[in-house]
Amino acid sequence: MFKTKTLAWIGCLLILSGSAGGCSQKKMQNDAFLDLNTRILIHESNTGSGKNLKIFVVDKRRNNILVKRDSDRKIKSGRALVSKDFHPSMQLDANFQQTATEAFKMQGYETDGKGTGSTRELTIFITKLDLRLRKEKNDSGELPKIQARLRSQVKVAAKNRGMTYGGEYEFFIKKSYAALPEKLEKEKIFNYGLTQLLHQIMEDPKLAQFLTS
Repeated sequence: MFKTKTLAWIGCLLILSGSAGGCSQKKMQNDAFLDLNTRILIHESNTGSGKNLKIFVVDKRRNNILVKRDSDRKIKSGRALVSKDFHPSMQLDANFQQTATEAFKMQGYETDGKGTGSTRELTIFITKLDLRLRKEKNDSGELPKIQARLRSQVKVAAKNRGMTYGGEYEFFIKKSYAALPEKLEKEKIFNYGLTQLLHQIMEDPKLAQFLTS
């Protein structure tokens, strides 16, 4: 009796596991992933003068989609440009935090708590990062080009000895392509946008003055 129940239970687990695997596989087929790699454009400096700085990055976007798939109606009619949702291949906030921390270290801040003075805090909120693709209108009879539009935005909240500072940075880019941009080209657009946002933060004189005062 015990063996019968055990075998039945194992059978149920296998069935459920198979169903879950099938759902997972279907989900993977409907999604695609992009590798994001923010670059640092600044040169080394002693702006931070060894002051302690804690950096946090929070992903405040509505969802984790970078490029949203077109509607089922467009996909069925063959007019769709994007048939899958594109997500970051890794956690966006953790990835951006790692690069931002390295950038501030290059500017002379200590991010491990071994610096001088009270600890400053900088929180970066990623509020927008999405790419939209559409066909450009063309009345010349030539094949329509594909237009890619990237909108990105981050906000910062800094604390220093009881005082606060807030800033907002945006970056927008529009590019045209003769054909639908492939995965690698999409990654280039996103990485360029993220790099520009980080560069704006690093080059903000008001933020630097607040953190070093």
